[in-house]
Order: sequence, then C-alpha cells, then structure tokens
Amino acid sequence: MAKVKVIGHELVERCAVCGAETAGVVTEAVDGGRLAWTVSTRCSGCDAVTELCGWDEMPAVVRTALIARAGSVRLRVEPVAARPLRVRLLGVFRGQGATIGEASSAITALSTTGILGTPAEMELLAQRLTAAGASVSLEPQARSR
Repeated sequence: MAKVKVIGHELVERCAVCGAETAGVVTEAVDGGRLAWTVSTRCSGCDAVTELCGWDEMPAVVRTALIARAGSVRLRVEPVAARPLRVRLLGVFRGQGATIGEASSAITALSTTGILGTPAEMELLAQRLTAAGASVSLEPQARSR
C-alpha cells in the first residue's frame, strides 16, 4: 500500500502485475473480540485480484476509505448510569492501551458528545463497555457525499 489514494470510497493504486490502476474496497467485522479488516482489489488491466487482511487498528488511508463507504457510528453511554461504573469503564480503555488521561477523556466523551468511529470499531467497543456493565447507544452518522 505504498502510493495509495482514496477516490470516493475506493483505494486506488497501481497493480503489481501490469501497472494499471486497481480499485480496492474495504470491509470490516468484529471477529473473536477483535477488529478484522480486508481490502479487496481488482485490477482494471489484467483482472488480478488481491486481498489484504489485517487485525485491530487499520492504516489511516484504509480507515478513511471505509468511513467514506460505510459511514461512521457515534457511541454514547448514559451519564448518570455510567457514573458508578467509572472504574470499570476506565479499565476497558486501559486494557486497549490508553493512558489514564486518555481513558478519562474517553469516558467524558462517551457521556457527552460520544465517540465516533467505524461501525465495527464502535460495535467492538460497545461489546466491551456492555461487558463492563454500561448501557450504550449506537447512532449511525450520515456519510459525507
């Protein structure tokens, strides 16, 4: 994925076989408590097909294309109900590698504006927060055209 650009919702790069442009489409899913993502490409010149698969955090350009295709989701928790769960919720974010400050900021965001991410990112976080006892809401956001 050296010289990749996002056009609309596709990742466009040169084919390793013939040099023509390829168009890649990104998908994601929650699999076994982890984020799985795939970029599927087909060459316009030689019809070569490739699949690039990854786990957990995806490259920024891949995430940008995914949000352009699938939109984003806002995740929120009910502030009053989440207050007694603060330590458990901090643990969810700390378990993902966040510092205490980052985890605290994330909890504040969850109970105010919400956290915005890809559909599978927010589904995975919702599962983790629910397992910690929180009631969550997921709100699809309009895609930018």
